[in-house]
Amino acid sequence: MRVLQTFSMAMKSIAHNKMRSFLTMLGIIIGVCSVITLVSTIQGFQRQTMEQFNKMGTNRINIYTWDWNSAGPKNIANDLYTYCLTLGEEVAGMTPQSQTYTKLRYKTKNLDSRVYFGNDQFDACFNYELVRGRSICYADIRNRTKVCVLGSRIQQEFFSLIDPIGKKIKIKGVEYTVIGVFESKFDNMQGSNDDMILVPVSLQGSITGSKQITEFVVKAADSKATEKAISKLRTFLTAKLGENQFSVWSDNSWMESQNDMLKIATLVVAGVAGISLLVGGIGIMNIMLVSVAERTREIGIRMAIGARRRDIVTQFLIEAATISACGGVLGILFGTLGSAILSAAIFKKVFYPSIAITIGAFAFSVMLGIFFGIYPALKASKMQPVEALRNQ
Repeated sequence: MRVLQTFSMAMKSIAHNKMRSFLTMLGIIIGVCSVITLVSTIQGFQRQTMEQFNKMGTNRINIYTWDWNSAGPKNIANDLYTYCLTLGEEVAGMTPQSQTYTKLRYKTKNLDSRVYFGNDQFDACFNYELVRGRSICYADIRNRTKVCVLGSRIQQEFFSLIDPIGKKIKIKGVEYTVIGVFESKFDNMQGSNDDMILVPVSLQGSITGSKQITEFVVKAADSKATEKAISKLRTFLTAKLGENQFSVWSDNSWMESQNDMLKIATLVVAGVAGISLLVGGIGIMNIMLVSVAERTREIGIRMAIGARRRDIVTQFLIEAATISACGGVLGILFGTLGSAILSAAIFKKVFYPSIAITIGAFAFSVMLGIFFGIYPALKASKMQPVEALRNQ
């Protein structure tokens, strides 16, 4: 009951000096608002980056080959494909990563886009899903069948609401039959992975004039299998090409590095913005010292009628914590609004602060009020009743 009474007294004191209390809270408000806005925006960027990686496919292993001692690199596509089939526990798929930009045509419509040359495991390696039709199969590659699978943007630009299955698209003047359409992952944006068309890898020479393939993507079974698969692939490529004739790396390591960098950036930004919270805490200490000086008579009377030192300390600590908590709540509200506006302006998507950040910011603001309220509270509790009443 005493705590509730003390809290009620603290609220009355704050309400009695509205402007002074608000100015005292201002440092806390600015500090909490800054921390929440900046940290939420960085975490929003982190979430968006991870979403993009997930859309493109995780656990991917990239392979690039070359040969400095001959006219061109050896074509190991078939051997690599066969070897990956033996790595059932570590590898879920393998496809060439060969592409070119060229003009596509359907009736009177023309479109410049990216053409991928892939195999029957292209979908798994690049995390594509079909919304209609089928994808490329082994028979299409073996028979050099002139078929294609459309990215969602190509389907939208050429066919809109018309079913494209069975229609023919011209690539460099040669007709290719549409057999499937991939699901949109990037809002059909130009230049994104929705802006593409897939044809069998065996037709690469007829479109680009070169059958050479130097880049491949291997899909690991899971994150734990990635490193094991990389080790085995390096052994295989060394035997086939020799040392220093290839490069193998995983997107997972880049994702982890990106994640670590963003976490460090979050801590740095939070630390810089947190300086204003310390300034706000000093402001609370200052105003509480003024309050102690102004309320000497009140303190003396309370102590004369039986109030103990801990009662005086509790009174001023609760008052300091209340001021800081009110500032924290206002800072959270402004910070939530700020993070929504900033993320919408930068990422075209609204990100709100997480529950952990919100609770943490509120708890820290309360702790800050208590910490900077300790000295004024102790000073008030050390007054002698007779001296306090005599000085008024």
